[in-house]
Amino acid sequence: MKSTRYDFVIVGGGSAGCALANRLSADRANKVLVLEAGRNDSLWDVFVHMPAALPFPIGSRFYDWKYESEPEPHMNGRRIYHARGKVLGGSSSINGMIFQRGNPMDYERWGADPGMSEWDYAHCLPYFNRMENCLAAASDDPYRGHDGPLALERGPATNPLFEAFFAAAEQAGYPRTDDVNGYRQEGFAKFDRNIRNGRRLSAARAYLHPVMRRPNLDVITRAFVERVVFEGKRAVGVDYRHLFGGTKRVSAGQVVLCGGAINSPQLLQLSGVGNSADLQALGIDVVHDLPGVGENLQDHLEVYIQYACKQ
Repeated sequence: MKSTRYDFVIVGGGSAGCALANRLSADRANKVLVLEAGRNDSLWDVFVHMPAALPFPIGSRFYDWKYESEPEPHMNGRRIYHARGKVLGGSSSINGMIFQRGNPMDYERWGADPGMSEWDYAHCLPYFNRMENCLAAASDDPYRGHDGPLALERGPATNPLFEAFFAAAEQAGYPRTDDVNGYRQEGFAKFDRNIRNGRRLSAARAYLHPVMRRPNLDVITRAFVERVVFEGKRAVGVDYRHLFGGTKRVSAGQVVLCGGAINSPQLLQLSGVGNSADLQALGIDVVHDLPGVGENLQDHLEVYIQYACKQ
């Protein structure tokens, strides 16, 4: 490691962390460090990069944190499995490679909150376009980008079953759309996929690897961050434990948590930020009482429907 003092320390080399590392290190005045607890996404690791190998990394302790929910009382005590990437690129290195934007109404709802007017759909759309290179969209489509680092392929959906399914959906009264990420998202259509030339294009491969040689950017894998270090109520660094070494402390001008919806709030709680009653019950010194941290997680439902095809 070249330095123990950085302008930005990014905790988590997943989808958000890789994009931030790219953008922040573009300014040569910034010294940036990415700490990823998982393994490197080796170029020759077929379990990560070969789309057909999708079932292998999910559920593997080498690539997946293998989280499960507590028993859900409204689902007959079932635990819900949550695959989370334990590899550079995070869950973008083990997921199904389907690229799907949020619905515009999601961002309109954000923009309606006090102080959030610049998070509505009109303000977010230019950044969606900036990130992507949608190979299937028309060059003059104002809802899609063509110069971004994340290449997107559409389909293929050549099996006759696809068209039969789309026709059945229309017969049932559901619309079709040309682009689930375009002007009209509602409806049945082929998905966009972050696959290029037969290989997964994760956030690490799209954003991080192209800039890894920047002299002001360091990336350390197998580095498990144990807590954020505070002076008063200001974050000034992190303590991390490396797989092949002891615990180390890194100082930072700013600490950016990119551990995802589960690990970022967990790290805040371990560092003393959260509901003070919960922290005190666990013997954690309270840095800042902030109820809501580690609560109110919401995830979309996914329902599988399988039928035998007659032909």
